[in-house]
Amino acid sequence: MKAHIRSFLLLFAATITNNLVNAQGGITIVSGGNLVANGAANLVINNGSITNSGTFTPSTSTVTFTGTATSATTYVGGTSATAFYNLGINKSAGTAKFLRNTAITNSIIMTAGNFDLNGFDIDLGSSASVIGESSASTFVGTSGGTLQRTVVLNAPNAVNPGNIGIEITSAANLGSTVIKRGTQQQTGGTGGYGIYRYYDIIPTNNTALNATVKMYYMDSELAGIAESELKLWSLSTAPGSIWTLLGADAQDATANYVLKNGVSQLYRLTLGSSVSHTLPIQLSSFNAQLVSGKTLLDWTTAFELNNHHFDVEKSADARNFGLLGTVTAKGNSNTPTTYSLVDANPFTGVTYYRLKQVNADGSFTYSKVVAVSKSGYSNALVNAYPNPTAGPVAINFTSSDVIKAIVQVTDARGLVVMSKEVTTLKGLNNVSINMAQLAQGTYYLRLVGIDTKAITILKN
Repeated sequence: MKAHIRSFLLLFAATITNNLVNAQGGITIVSGGNLVANGAANLVINNGSITNSGTFTPSTSTVTFTGTATSATTYVGGTSATAFYNLGINKSAGTAKFLRNTAITNSIIMTAGNFDLNGFDIDLGSSASVIGESSASTFVGTSGGTLQRTVVLNAPNAVNPGNIGIEITSAANLGSTVIKRGTQQQTGGTGGYGIYRYYDIIPTNNTALNATVKMYYMDSELAGIAESELKLWSLSTAPGSIWTLLGADAQDATANYVLKNGVSQLYRLTLGSSVSHTLPIQLSSFNAQLVSGKTLLDWTTAFELNNHHFDVEKSADARNFGLLGTVTAKGNSNTPTTYSLVDANPFTGVTYYRLKQVNADGSFTYSKVVAVSKSGYSNALVNAYPNPTAGPVAINFTSSDVIKAIVQVTDARGLVVMSKEVTTLKGLNNVSINMAQLAQGTYYLRLVGIDTKAITILKN
């Protein structure tokens, strides 16, 4: 039995007993209202939101977001705490976001489209799992937020709690363990920063674990880092701690994981570039916002070690950067520090920014690139570097919305020699490919679905 609801406003109470209910435009449960799902009902929200300021009783129902609308109209919101039994996303375009902390008691079902955590926490409790996550349907959110799962890990053997992407093996009894997966980028070593994924692992017993950790990732989370450079990094919770390179004992760029044996303690983990063995700062955020024709830049460090200053650099093409201004750093700190700078004259089109963090000894690292646009973002392949290359190539492009695209490399005869599907984010994107297995010569890089032009790549 199928029912269609154009819009749904609950003033008092309602019960969903149909096998399938399609809610066009979303559902609002007002204060004092009560929506009860009877058994395994299926509630499909097409191009709309669920706003709960009353009571939602999910039973064993499934609520699924569909359609093409952006996260401006597709979200979980309201003033009341909401718990879902199953929450799914199957959107052919656009994203769905959270406007409050949310609980899941059984499954998050990922089919197509991304969930934007948007700074909020999704609690999977001790029983819920993520099902079907892929590069076409994952979790994003540069403003923070986490997936949280609680599990008892006593002598775990390749356990991936809640299927949230980290597998743990240890002969030790870790006891009750809280695992949080975040989507914010952590700082990496010289030549690259961390990917857009990290884990906070908080076990009851955290000594002499001798654990094997297998951390998974999506290609869309690489932040321009070559997969061959990915290694596991750890940050202790102790005051004054710095990032430590744990390395990798195995990794697979096809299955998208890095594995490390002999991990003695579990704290915050991420994957980052292996070029440097110490991280002078932990950059929590770097943001650019266009306000009244000016760019407001701000960034925050979680801690600093011998940090001398920041050079803020500016570019019109995301490749050739010039100095915008210099900001003196605090130097050494175990507490968060926030910095800011204003660009009074951003370029007419897209303006790209990056931080050059300079240490007291003169060594330096670069941040990720952020961007603003006075006229919105178009679909454009911006650049690819290094060029010539011996293998890794970082690709910058802009996208007007969340869409699927294909990175395609052809040889001089026009034959496709590499192909990789990516799901874009609205605004500036960066992905990486590795051409190490290709013979020396001239190749042509295209981003099908984004731009018709090709970039000539010389492979050494």
